[in-house]
Amino acid sequence: MNLTFTQLLWGVPILLAIHNLEEAPFMEKWSRELPLPIHPVVSTRQFVAAVTVLTVAGFLLTYLGLTVIPQPTGIWLILGIQVIMGVNAIAPHLAATLRFRKYSPGVITGLLLNIPFSIHLLQRAMQEGFLTWPVFWIMLVIAPFATAGLALGSLQIGKWFVK
Repeated sequence: MNLTFTQLLWGVPILLAIHNLEEAPFMEKWSRELPLPIHPVVSTRQFVAAVTVLTVAGFLLTYLGLTVIPQPTGIWLILGIQVIMGVNAIAPHLAATLRFRKYSPGVITGLLLNIPFSIHLLQRAMQEGFLTWPVFWIMLVIAPFATAGLALGSLQIGKWFVK
């Protein structure tokens, strides 16, 4: 299937939604059973609220990145979301799975969908001139901090919604 680059970019929020659907049913139990306090304990309702906000934001930012935000900034925003998802698949998901030797919610979609899609999307962005190596490296440096900030921020928003 030959998708245009714009069509491919819509895969970013779609895979974000699929990833969040994998995480949501299991996060409360997983966060309560962790032997180390690396993740705050969250209720399922709080986590669903948090990932719903993130998912809606992903779709909104993709729309804005393609239609409103000047280029190349709009495309970089969408690519940045996918870089965050690729990093997120490795740390915390893969790292937690290996460290605790048990399933970490999100590791399956992270490894089977987000990492391969990230590689394909970023290669395509470079081939089509939408991304350069310097911009990619900047995204990669920012991604771990953005991952942590988005996780903590969305969980706080989730708390507000479920009160």
